[in-house]
Amino acid sequence: MRQLLALLVILAISMAGVESARPDGSPQRTNHTRIVVHKAGQILEFHEKGRSPMIFRVCLGMNPEGPKKITGDQRTPEGEYFICLKSAASSFHRFLGISYPGERDAQAAFEQGVISLDTRDSIIQSLREGRQPPWNTKLGGWVGIHGYPTDNYRKLWITLLFPKPHNWTDGCIALWDFEIDQIFPKVSLGAPVTIFP
Repeated sequence: MRQLLALLVILAISMAGVESARPDGSPQRTNHTRIVVHKAGQILEFHEKGRSPMIFRVCLGMNPEGPKKITGDQRTPEGEYFICLKSAASSFHRFLGISYPGERDAQAAFEQGVISLDTRDSIIQSLREGRQPPWNTKLGGWVGIHGYPTDNYRKLWITLLFPKPHNWTDGCIALWDFEIDQIFPKVSLGAPVTIFP
């Protein structure tokens, strides 16, 4: 009995910090960061374990009222998501892809006849496997947290015409470049993202 108990303790210690296995069998480490967005106040909170949250003012989609439902609606999603893509080579400085559409988004769109059962199932399966959902459906995609355009001409006009906190994105959450530089290296794939109305 003591040997069994000792074995269980060793197993528990060796599994510390492991949340689940990825589809390829590699361990997925527990995230120590969390992102919370409050659309109404245009605020992003970056939570890092053991530290006070960093607070940033953000720009949202040009049509910020309500959750994103379809491509081109210029709305920022609402709900529970995770970081599914990181890119330092983005046309918006840095890009942290959000796992939109989520399961609720896919289910609601299927029930309303916007997407097929196969598309809904593909989205849900991707999410349950911790992967980026399909971004080429009628629900849209490529929604994330990013900086300003890297093209100097576009950056100048967006900065002049839509100074912070004016909303200018197609549904993404935009920070100044120096702000996303502060959080980008700390965020790992799978980090939870909550977006409140």
